[in-house]
Amino acid sequence: MNGRDRELINRYIYQVVRRLPRDQRGEVSLELQELIGDMLEAGASAEEVLSKLGDPAKFAEKYQDRSHCLIGPEYYDNYLWLLRIVLTCVIATVVIVSVIQGIRDGIVMSDGDMTGAAVMTVGTGIANGFTGIVISGLSAFGGVTLAFAVMERRKIRFEMKKEKNWTVRDLGDNFTGKQKIWTPGNLSPIPHKKALISRGDSIAGIVFIMIFGVLLIFAPQFFGAVFRDGEVIRTVPVFNLDRWNIILPFFILSLVIGLADEVLHLVVGHYCRLVMISSIVTGALQMILLFLLLKAFPFWNPDFATELELYLGGQNGTGLNEIVMRWNGDFVSNCLLAFGLVLTLLEVGSTVYHTLRYGIEDPV
Repeated sequence: MNGRDRELINRYIYQVVRRLPRDQRGEVSLELQELIGDMLEAGASAEEVLSKLGDPAKFAEKYQDRSHCLIGPEYYDNYLWLLRIVLTCVIATVVIVSVIQGIRDGIVMSDGDMTGAAVMTVGTGIANGFTGIVISGLSAFGGVTLAFAVMERRKIRFEMKKEKNWTVRDLGDNFTGKQKIWTPGNLSPIPHKKALISRGDSIAGIVFIMIFGVLLIFAPQFFGAVFRDGEVIRTVPVFNLDRWNIILPFFILSLVIGLADEVLHLVVGHYCRLVMISSIVTGALQMILLFLLLKAFPFWNPDFATELELYLGGQNGTGLNEIVMRWNGDFVSNCLLAFGLVLTLLEVGSTVYHTLRYGIEDPV
C-alpha cells in the first residue's frame, strides 16, 4: 500500500469517526482499519474499497441511532458538554449577584449586628436569586438546545439533497447543500495541527459572554463605583440605568452574536470557510453594534461624576477624586470603541489567516 492509499484510508476513517460520540471513536476506528485491511488483502485497491464502503457520512449512520433525536450523536457530546458549562456559569453568576445584594441589604439593616446581617444575607440571597436562577437557567438551556437542534436539522437537510450515487471522480461537499457527489479521490484532509481551533479559547469566550450577559441583565448597577458611606454601601452606576431598557437589547444582541460564533468554532473544531465567513460577519455586526452603543445611545450615567463628587465630598487630593474630576464620557467611549474595533479586527484577521494558511474545505 503506497502513501496515497494510506492517506485516503486515514481520511476516510477520520471522516467516519468524527461524526460519532467520543466513546465510540476508538473502537470504530479499529474496526474500520480491520475491515479495510481485509478488503485490501482480497485484492481490491484502496479507491475500490472506499467506493464500496460508500460516503463516510452515510457509513457513520450505521453506528448512529437517529430515531426521534432532536440532537444526534454527531453533536450530542459537544451539546451536553457546552450545556453544562453554560448552566454552571449562568447559575453561579446569578447566585453570586444575589448573595452580594443580600450582603449589602444585610449591612444596611444590621445596625451593627454583623452576625444577624450574615444570617440574613444567606436567606435574602437565596430568596432573591431563586426566580433569577430558574429564568436564566431555562433561557440558557433553551438557547443552547435550539442552536444545536438547528445545526442538526440543517445537516440532515443538506444530506437529503443528494440525488445520485457518488463515484470516484466526482467528489462533492455533502455539507454545502450543493448537488455534488462524494468520492474517495477528494476526501478532505485531516486538519493540520495549526488548523485546529483551541477548545480552551472557545470555552473561555463562552464563559465570559455568559457571565457578562447575566450581570448586564440582573445587576447592571454593579458596574460602577462601590464604597461605604458610614453604615451604608453606596453604588454609583457608570451606565445610564434610566435608559437601560433601550440599551440592554443591543448589548444582549451583540453578546448573542458573539456566543453563536464561539459555539460554531467549538462545534466545527477547525478553521474552514464556514468559520471564516462566520467570523467576518459576526465581527462586522459587533463593530456596528459597538458603535451604536457608545456613540448613538445615552450609554453613560450623565450624573456619574456629580454623584461621586457629592459622596466623596471633603476627600480632595485622593486618587479616586482625581479620576472623578477627569471623567469624560465621550473620551471613554472613544477609547473603548477604538479598543473594541482593534480587538475585533485582530480576531477576524487571525481567523482569516489561519483559514487561508491552514484551513480545509470541510464545513460541518
